[in-house]
Amino acid sequence: MTSDKQQAEAAAAEMRLLLEGTPEQKIRAWLEPTINKHDGCFRSGNWMADLVPYVTVHSLSPETNSLTLHFTPQSQHCNRHHMLHGGAMATLFDFLTTLALCFVNDKPGFWKYLGVTRTLNTTYFRPVAQGEVVAVEVSIMQVGKKLATLKGEMRRVRDGALMAVCEHGKVNTDADYAKAKL
Repeated sequence: MTSDKQQAEAAAAEMRLLLEGTPEQKIRAWLEPTINKHDGCFRSGNWMADLVPYVTVHSLSPETNSLTLHFTPQSQHCNRHHMLHGGAMATLFDFLTTLALCFVNDKPGFWKYLGVTRTLNTTYFRPVAQGEVVAVEVSIMQVGKKLATLKGEMRRVRDGALMAVCEHGKVNTDADYAKAKL
């Protein structure tokens, strides 16, 4: 049985990894469906707990600040027609495009906490069937001190068909987070 001190130390080590690890370590850590022992919540947020287990990293490109992930929709992600629900797709885009910021958040105060969503524009082209593997390519279009614009493209793996795209605006909240920690 682990003590409260050991749990606190493990939570601190996890946070250090998310803040100071390599981009790949940070991305993989966010995608681990790990429950934080100090608060009982999933690291990626309880709202993502049902999607994250079905996401895998396919490739990373630090040179272009982009990565490709694979996702396979399950029945709980789909509507009554067994197609990926638009809300689930938007949630997936919100979370996965944010991961691209792990490539640039290596300076204090520069996107350490990955910010919050300001806008999320999703355009749906084709339905994604339950069990159909899709590739989600995410990248940074623009990143500044306070605002960032990210993009995502979802393609069917078997034939490369474009299923949906998104443009995701983020606001850096590092300063607000630092004040709240005081």
